[in-house]
Amino acid sequence: MDTIEEVEFDYEAHTRDNPPDLSKFRPAPEVRRERREAFRAKLINHINMEMKHAREMKHVFISYCHENKTIVDRLCENLISRGIKVWLDRNALEPGMRWKPAIQQAIHQGTYFVACFSKESNAREQTYMSEELALAVEKLRERHFDKVWFIPVKLNECEIPDIDIGGGATLRDLQYVNLYEDWGTGIQRIVNVMQSACAQELLDATNNTEDKGIECVLLRSENGIPYFIPFQKVCWNAMEISLTLCPTSSEQTAFLSSLRTRLRNVPDGSSIDQLEAIAFAHQADAAWVKLREVTQISTESETVWEVRLKEETVSSAYKHRTEPVILEQLTLDQIAEMRAKRLLLDEKLEAANPSVMQTTVFDQMLLEAQIRGELSSQYGNRLQALTSPIPELYQHYRNTPERFKKFARLISVMYLKLSSTVEDILQLDIELLNSAELQIKFRGRRPPSDVNEDPTFLEFEGICSLPK
Repeated sequence: MDTIEEVEFDYEAHTRDNPPDLSKFRPAPEVRRERREAFRAKLINHINMEMKHAREMKHVFISYCHENKTIVDRLCENLISRGIKVWLDRNALEPGMRWKPAIQQAIHQGTYFVACFSKESNAREQTYMSEELALAVEKLRERHFDKVWFIPVKLNECEIPDIDIGGGATLRDLQYVNLYEDWGTGIQRIVNVMQSACAQELLDATNNTEDKGIECVLLRSENGIPYFIPFQKVCWNAMEISLTLCPTSSEQTAFLSSLRTRLRNVPDGSSIDQLEAIAFAHQADAAWVKLREVTQISTESETVWEVRLKEETVSSAYKHRTEPVILEQLTLDQIAEMRAKRLLLDEKLEAANPSVMQTTVFDQMLLEAQIRGELSSQYGNRLQALTSPIPELYQHYRNTPERFKKFARLISVMYLKLSSTVEDILQLDIELLNSAELQIKFRGRRPPSDVNEDPTFLEFEGICSLPK
């Protein structure tokens, strides 16, 4: 029987004789970025396929009376030729099927409900169409009012039934499509509604997928415009803040270019410290910063911006100075809580403390100035708590909820910290309840007013109303 001789492997000699090819090695951040991009592309492609499959499986329910069978067949042919799947009772119901449950299921699973009204359908006291309409109206009442689902169609000159759909509205309040006067235009209007909704659904799904991986810093321009810019790297030490930014829009690029221009246009003999400070936020921290360097770096595959910032130091006397107490029944911490609730919940003075409204107008004006931060603002482009920045932000990002929540948190951090409302943010949970309400849970630590005192904490939760 043969034996295997054990030989000691000389790793050092092997490495000398076979040195590694360093040209094949790439920086770890580059490899991780490529893997991240490949995974995101695969995920987006998967969602695209799922959305395509979902659209293929869904259908448009066509409700009509059988006297209009011929013209409804023409309507279905027009929709099918444009890639829209229709559900028609006489084609979809198989022999032996329980037709009532089948129709009910088809209505509830349908992407749209097209109701074909005519003088023939109105002349009938009782039809299967009446039962279909009752089921459709029941579902319509459960749907959000700004989402199109029920599409009334007039096949000839007739009246839309005055059926209650909730909220003080009837079917007559829904915009109908007139087919009998201009068939081609009417069909195109129906198709446009359906195709645009599918495209928006796909866009929202893709945006939500991208939002899960996007991380941004927030830079606020001198004129108060917030820019949420994706980054590759943030290095924040005791001396300066170094950023590697990856702008994704022409507006972001133009803003960074304007910062570079500001540095370039500083007069000879002048210090760049004379430039106005701008507000900066990253994760749970924020600072007033001044520019040190702005550099654009372009390669064949990407363009990044290297930005160096200096955190502004505010004197201890200014940062922790005692503000005057305006009303005897309110402490500085209570005023800070009123400011925090305004920034996060958009709470107005009368809602914050109704008893204040019984005081003099002068006291109310002073308290309002305290809440806004007008008496302790340092910079010309100061952050004032006039109102919450969240509702306006929602108007721009309502179609990308994940992105909106991240941006809302970031801009809240900026306002809470740079308005000296709190020193540290311990909890800031933001959750969309629906299209009109944002639930916020907040806990923050305020600096002690004296070295011998313990810090105080602000803690509350509530609802911020969003614009419709």
